[in-house]
Amino acid sequence: MSFKQSLIDAIEDNQMEMIMPSREYTDSEIVWMKGYNQALKDMLEDYDNDIEDAIQKSLTFSLNMW
Repeated sequence: MSFKQSLIDAIEDNQMEMIMPSREYTDSEIVWMKGYNQALKDMLEDYDNDIEDAIQKSLTFSLNMW
């Protein structure tokens, strides 16, 4: 399993837990879960952007690379 897929799975699992909780959560736990999910989404967005940049750089040739 890839890092990206692990992030996606964690986001989906956390969203499902918030929609259909497996137990009763305190207000602070709910706030924490929302923050955790947002952090995972931010990581996924950063990962996607970094991959795009890496691909672009690998495809761009420059004599001044070094």
